[in-house]
Amino acid sequence: MRPSGFFLPIAALLGSSTAWAADLDLTDFKSSGAATSSYAVPYSQAPSWSVVGSISPTFTDNALFTRDNRRSDVYYAPDVSVRLDGNLTNDLSYRLYARAQYEAFSREKDGNFAVARMGARLTENWDGWRFSGIYENRYDFDGIYRDLAFTSHDVMGSVARDFRVGNATFSPLVLLTYRFSDLAEARRWRFDAVLGIEVQLDPRWSIVSTPLFEAYWFTDGLNTGRQDQLYSVDLGLKYNVANNVSLTTTVLYEARTSNVPLRRYRDVRIGPRLDFAF
Repeated sequence: MRPSGFFLPIAALLGSSTAWAADLDLTDFKSSGAATSSYAVPYSQAPSWSVVGSISPTFTDNALFTRDNRRSDVYYAPDVSVRLDGNLTNDLSYRLYARAQYEAFSREKDGNFAVARMGARLTENWDGWRFSGIYENRYDFDGIYRDLAFTSHDVMGSVARDFRVGNATFSPLVLLTYRFSDLAEARRWRFDAVLGIEVQLDPRWSIVSTPLFEAYWFTDGLNTGRQDQLYSVDLGLKYNVANNVSLTTTVLYEARTSNVPLRRYRDVRIGPRLDFAF
């Protein structure tokens, strides 16, 4: 289930799955083509600050992300980051950032949650491939920054690249994460495989999709031995309002399987998302 009442409790031992972008933002790893990723800093320039974010009202047919207690609702999800980007060499870049986001439900208040994080990333560009090492200090809250539920330290490594085929851009990404946490049940390995797809229709319009696979291996506490898999597919229409502002309307289907039956669920989400970068 989703968080509340001190994570219901602790989201039924972390059975919840926040909107995947809350943990993994594909555009964060792309080198070009998206409003939130178009701020590569040339080596000759000084480090630069930017503010990047999104706002997305979304309908879901499973607000508490549960197998047996499905409830439809609409939630509002602001996500804002402040970033400092720079280069150490022509091929080695860094990013320091602070990020805050939450999901606020219209009726199912038990689904409300918030996350705050600070992190650093080093990215090496080699022959078109991008190899990144990331560290995040993460704070998960019950409700909208109400009670601190647990803190985590995420250590991540990723490989990504963009491929251009005609008017289509394909952006595969693989990411491996281990989470250290003061809550034993939150400690786990996580593997992500993502394929970002964008087909340009004209200078402003494009069709986008982000098929996603996630696998979780929990290592401690009452979750010891638990293994989850999450499958997600979506289709959206994107409109570039300006070179740093875009509006995307998406339909997404998500299914989670697990060796713990109660952690299995499915979900459909529909809604627009406004992305911006300044």
